[in-house]
Formats: sequence, C-alpha cells, structure tokens
Amino acid sequence: MNPTKLSRILLTALVAAVLVAAPSEAQKRRAVTPRSPGVPFTREVISGTVLDNVTSQPIVGVTVVGGNRLDVTDAQGHFDLKNVTGQGYITLTAERSGYVPYNSQYKSTDPSTLSIRLVPTPTVTLRETNGTVHQLDMESFKFGYPVPFSGYRDSESEDFCTVDGTKLYIHRSQMAKFIGPATIVAGGACCTHGNAAKMTMTLKTGQTQDVIFTDTCDERYKVDVGAREHVSGQFVHILITNIAEIVFP
Repeated sequence: MNPTKLSRILLTALVAAVLVAAPSEAQKRRAVTPRSPGVPFTREVISGTVLDNVTSQPIVGVTVVGGNRLDVTDAQGHFDLKNVTGQGYITLTAERSGYVPYNSQYKSTDPSTLSIRLVPTPTVTLRETNGTVHQLDMESFKFGYPVPFSGYRDSESEDFCTVDGTKLYIHRSQMAKFIGPATIVAGGACCTHGNAAKMTMTLKTGQTQDVIFTDTCDERYKVDVGAREHVSGQFVHILITNIAEIVFP
C-alpha cells in the first residue's frame, strides 16, 4: 500500500477514536450544572408539640427552629413557627439540655401540625440536706458564684485544692460523686489567709478525696450549683453548704 495513503487512514482512525472517547460540550455542561434547590414555598404556620420519648410528657423550654423562624415551647410543649419560607425544604431543629438534639427536613407537602419526640439523656441527681431531690440536666450543670458589683460567674469546671495544697481543675464530665454538705474548715495550704468549704469528691476513675473549693477562700464568694430541672425546665441554684449528695451519670 502507498505509504501516504496508509498515513491518511491511520490519522482518520485516530481522530475518530478521540471524538468517540471525549464527551460533547453539551454533555460537559450537563455534568456540571447544579441541581435546582427546589421550588420556593411559604407556610403560614407550622405548629406542634414536643414530647419526651420515654414518658410522652410535654417538654418546656425547647428551642424549635424552622427555616427563618424560631420559637420556644411552653409548659404544654407547644410551639408555633409563623410565615416560614423554604426552598424545596427547610431544616427543622429542636434542642434543649437534657435531650438528644432533633434534626429533620420539612417539605412543603408535610403536615402543618407536628409531633416531635426527643430522646432524654442521663441526669444528675442532687439531694439537698432537707431531703429535696433534684434531677438536673447534665448539659446545664455548672458551678458558680456571685461576685459583688460584677454579676455572676459560672463554669462547667471548678478549681479545687487538696488538703496538701495540690491544685486541681476538674471538668464536670470527670466527676462521679460529691458527698456533703460542704463544711467550713481552715484553708491550710489551700487558703493561707482564711477558711474555705470542703466536700468529698469521687472521680470517674474511682479516686476519692477531700477537696476544698478554691473560690471559697475568699469568703465573699458563696459557691453554688446551677442547673436546669429536667422535668420543670426551671433553673435552680443551690449552695454547696445545702447539698447532701451529687451523683453524676
């Protein structure tokens, strides 16, 4: 065969193979074109009730967010989200301490009245010296104290000192138990200038020891426990001198 003719045949075959393998410009455009986010819609009101998944009782104080609207449930667990707008769907969330957060996609075809059930998380059991027992949301549990002319300070962690003067900074997640009530003792190596409050603390590691609340070295600071009551949703503040026992989950 003529070499020139053979070269033309090979070149033609090569070009045809490239054209078959390569996607067309239209195909490329289709591949990168983003999907439509959905049809815009407005719902005049989305209402409902938030219930405890174990007790089926209404939950107060739940923050419900839907699209561009927010509401907090009342004592009956009821909420209303008015004039909600979405694009295909809206993200609906329900959150409160003491419960696993709820998250879902609400579509324009979904009902306007909802029943949301939240799964409870383990609570802290606090018993006062007068016998009153509180079930408290772990996620809300903090140590705090009022500061004269400066408001109130609180934290999920607390500063402690052992009787030999060792400084400790313990987060609530490390705590297993406190035995009280807190007694006022000489600060010793922890508070060289006065007295302080002492309790017996057990950590989740099993270690148990007497600890001094370092903040009480300044007698102006009355350390308390602040947390949300699991059932009522109300926040309580209880002085450590009025606490007989705290048991963490």
